[in-house]
Amino acid sequence: MCARAAEPADLGEGLLYLRVHSLGESAQALESALAGGRALVIDLRRATANPEDAASFGEALARRNSRAALLALVSPDTPASLAAALGRPPRGALTLGVAGAQPKPAVIVAQPADADRRAYDALDGGMKLGDLVNGKIEKERFDESSLVQEFKNGNGNAAPPPPPDPAKPSPEKAPVLTDRVLQRAIHLHRALAALKAHG
Repeated sequence: MCARAAEPADLGEGLLYLRVHSLGESAQALESALAGGRALVIDLRRATANPEDAASFGEALARRNSRAALLALVSPDTPASLAAALGRPPRGALTLGVAGAQPKPAVIVAQPADADRRAYDALDGGMKLGDLVNGKIEKERFDESSLVQEFKNGNGNAAPPPPPDPAKPSPEKAPVLTDRVLQRAIHLHRALAALKAHG
């Protein structure tokens, strides 16, 4: 799963992801994606925009004629002109972002702004989109399933690892980098699709 500038990436289940670095350079891709009628995540967290481009984007949003979800990701770095264009999102559109994002997101995601920025930059730095939104939690305890697995592997003397020695500080694990804003947008789309399917 990759997302190059101005080229939508498929997030699965009918959801597209478009990362916008420059509103002017992405105008054609945005216009096409908004007119396409598919569910769409537009990432505007670090987009640059002049007032004319922001106004054109606002007009393209207003012209959108689709019931499919439109999820706009914003941040404290979203320019004021772009925030103003998102001030009155069309029906079916939601803004998501961390606290302090502009415009104030309809869905505020609990992640520090600096962590959100690092997660955003990681994709541009070559990290895979799937790795950023599918954060895995490592099990830190030796439970029954671990014990069964050890027995299956032929270790009849399986036992939990010894507790850490308080005299020797354990090495710190690097935090798992997760783009929680984009992850929440994907989960929200899945939840809305499930509701429609059962409605």
